[in-house]
Amino acid sequence: MKFNKKQQGLFKKDASMIIPTFKSLNNGGMFLRKNIIITLLLVNFSISTNYLHAQQDQKGITSAANEAFIRYEYANAAKLYEKLVERNNKNLFAVSRLAYCFKEMNRYDEAEKYYQMAISLPGVGNADWLYYGDILKSNGKYVAAKEIYNEYKQRSDSVNVKNRMIGCDSALSWIKHPDGYNIENVAYLNTTKSDWGAVYNPYTNSIVFVSDSLRNTKKNFFQKTFSESLYGWTDNNFQKIYTQSTNRDDAFSNRIHEIDPNINSFDYHTGPVVFSPGYDSIYFTVTHPGIDPVLKQKADKKGKSSGINYTTNRLEMYLSTFNKTGQWNKPEPFPYNNPNAYSVGHAAMSTDGKVLYFTSDMPGGIGGLDIWYCERLITGNWGLPKNCGANLNTKDDEAFPVIAPNGNLYFASKGHIGMGGYDLFVSAGEKNKWTKPINMGYPLNSSGDDFYYFAKDDSSGFFASNRKGGLGSDDIYQFVTTEPITIFHPNGLLVLETKVIDNATKQPIADAALETQNTNSDVQWKQKSNYDGLNWHEAEANSPYAITVCKKGYYSSIVAINTKDAYTDTFRLVIPLDNQGGTKPTPRVYKLNDPITSLHEGDKFRLNNIHYDFDKDNIRPDAALILDTLVDILKQYPTMIIELSSHTDSRGSDQYNYNLADRRAKSAVAYLIRQGIDRKRLVAKGYGEMMLLNRCSNGVVCSEPEHQENRRTEVRILKL
Repeated sequence: MKFNKKQQGLFKKDASMIIPTFKSLNNGGMFLRKNIIITLLLVNFSISTNYLHAQQDQKGITSAANEAFIRYEYANAAKLYEKLVERNNKNLFAVSRLAYCFKEMNRYDEAEKYYQMAISLPGVGNADWLYYGDILKSNGKYVAAKEIYNEYKQRSDSVNVKNRMIGCDSALSWIKHPDGYNIENVAYLNTTKSDWGAVYNPYTNSIVFVSDSLRNTKKNFFQKTFSESLYGWTDNNFQKIYTQSTNRDDAFSNRIHEIDPNINSFDYHTGPVVFSPGYDSIYFTVTHPGIDPVLKQKADKKGKSSGINYTTNRLEMYLSTFNKTGQWNKPEPFPYNNPNAYSVGHAAMSTDGKVLYFTSDMPGGIGGLDIWYCERLITGNWGLPKNCGANLNTKDDEAFPVIAPNGNLYFASKGHIGMGGYDLFVSAGEKNKWTKPINMGYPLNSSGDDFYYFAKDDSSGFFASNRKGGLGSDDIYQFVTTEPITIFHPNGLLVLETKVIDNATKQPIADAALETQNTNSDVQWKQKSNYDGLNWHEAEANSPYAITVCKKGYYSSIVAINTKDAYTDTFRLVIPLDNQGGTKPTPRVYKLNDPITSLHEGDKFRLNNIHYDFDKDNIRPDAALILDTLVDILKQYPTMIIELSSHTDSRGSDQYNYNLADRRAKSAVAYLIRQGIDRKRLVAKGYGEMMLLNRCSNGVVCSEPEHQENRRTEVRILKL
């Protein structure tokens, strides 16, 4: 059970459940016991099995099962739906709900049994077919899963199952050709419950991990600071953070300990953790319960809400620093926590500590769960969250990010092509620029959920999985490899792929002439596009190129690129050409910092912020900075010829303004020549007040900002 399951449906936007508050019941450390029967007439709540028995007496099995189900107490609900199915195995509602409960608890064998039963019943919904395919895939039955996905496609197209089906074929291939990883179950950390999220702390030579096993205090010599209440989703305890020394020879240090009372003091789930580069602070994840007003209102109308908190539980992140007494300080909340609206959790940190990555379903994302990042400001605070981009995130879920010592990002995804459930992926880059993620393959990935890959170094580390053959629901595994997966880093050579198309029809253009020039080294080559409009050539990484494209019957185009923006081993570029038989392309006006895909003759750059002193034509330092950007563009497009024009407002005589504008244009051209631009490529032209952009002609009263709009410098492309 993971992320959106492990922590109470936390990243499901409609995730809501009833969470009782234990403080009033626990009085002085007394804990709720399974064998104590408490009814709603005596107490306000209970999440034990006895609560369900009380509800059965009052409302019947179906009503009690449904109430547990809407609270995401799947373990409790499954026991009741199972009774209904035993009485009537044709009860589609009960069969479907029971299958779903087992799916959410990651009990895939039972889920498969009941989904198979569900699809044989009349009136079964399309969702059951989709879930049945997912369960078959999670059970490694790839051929059968593809058949079910095909059946789903015939019934519904609401969910695209293409990647699911490709994953079935890929899984069979990966299993036949395993990668060079040796994996082993870390039996001394694992239990029959859920154990995951292992990270290594070299300062204490220990492993820090997450578990819902509620380790026995007498055996492990720590003082427990949290309750023994059960989590209705799994019927296990809430997850907490533990630490284990890797010194196997010392009897005491070999014990598993609670990480710290300050960290584990939260009532619900806690973990996983990420250490800062100096290992003197940690970010960790906790579950935040809050009142759900919609469910509360519905409950009030039915008169059932007395004493019961209807909540939506979401994740938050907290920071704690290590003090001189050897304890972790009181945790402080991450500034962008907003549990009333979305979740923020599962932090990862760049090797220099300047970028914090995390998973969230906050607005503005690409899919359900996305990986986001914040940059550390010079004040020490974190800047606003930004999405890591569509190369990393999909319309489905991406979670559990971890940054390796070499800077690579490891994460788990349900959206990229995988073997089943969550698969492990690796990508190179930073912030919102990442290589296309690579599936880690078999045996690191399996048909189950594989997640939280932590690399100690280039060849060893830990990950978690609920694959068959483990000790519990989630187990910690360690890996060793002599053949680590390599990712392309754009620091050598790459393939430059161009595709020339008709801008109107979007069809490929064959035999287009391409002239490509490295504007740093002046190395150039000439080629033609093939039948599919494609052309390939080897290019240098981290280098600027200008590509001129010509074809009889089309207007020529020139494109400037820089392969430093390449995050795969192939830089792909589509170049559209406008047909001369159609409408001539309307000249476009750019600002210098606008993204440029292609340029045409007649296009303009508008330099609105070049200012001159009154009645002067010399280039001020602030204007020089803007003209330097123009220098870069002219170097990117080495054959471009431009007209650089200067314009004034209408104040003053027409002749005065014309002369002033002409001097200013020539002054700007002279500056460009001093920066190494060939004089033959530059034409200076002063227009004065002849080409006003607004109503502010002679005699019209205008504001200063309106006059400023007309005082500008423009660059028009005369020839490419």
